Amino acid sequence: MPWRLDTDAIEWIEEETGRRVNLEGAGDLVDALIDAASDDEIDELLDILGDEPDEEKVEEWKQRFWLLLKWLYIALALVGGAGELVVGDWEAVQILLLFQLDYLDRFAQEVATGAVSKAEAGRRMRMYVNSARSAFWTVLDRKMSEAGYAQERWLAIGDRNTCTPCNEADGMGWQAIGTFAQPGTGFVLLEPVTTECSGLSLCRCRKIYRR
Repeated sequence: MPWRLDTDAIEWIEEETGRRVNLEGAGDLVDALIDAASDDEIDELLDILGDEPDEEKVEEWKQRFWLLLKWLYIALALVGGAGELVVGDWEAVQILLLFQLDYLDRFAQEVATGAVSKAEAGRRMRMYVNSARSAFWTVLDRKMSEAGYAQERWLAIGDRNTCTPCNEADGMGWQAIGTFAQPGTGFVLLEPVTTECSGLSLCRCRKIYRR
């Protein structure tokens, strides 16, 4: 069913039923989609490799994993835009994906040579999957800026794995949009100095906005 984004309330509205989902609910949906892919898809993809993958198996694994990543990035971008993406959104998502593809090519080479264990491959695959949340925040940042929102705030997830840079960003309070990166990119701050999240693309923090 079609949805639209009410930027005044920052709510996603289902056109037919009028059901509303706020920013927290949309963040929960992003988490659920990421978790579902991590739980249901990664083990299945790892099974392709087996214990001693040959070149053909590694290529099959890589291609199927790449298709999963593309689907996730596009799906989460569509969530952020309530189904409506402009040309700039597609270009931004493409850049994010090409960045991941570069890493994936090197990752596949390590898998093929046996430099990465199956357990380590699974851990790294979950990082790639989690990075897809950056597509949601990239589109939403654009939507909020165009709707007149001037400030954003970083919300650290607050569990035992939350890193120091994310906690410090949370403590900065409200800042101009563009100060913080998009969760999932591996970065926390863009301004005044680019700062990495210690969890890299495993970051599950969020942002909120105000005018």
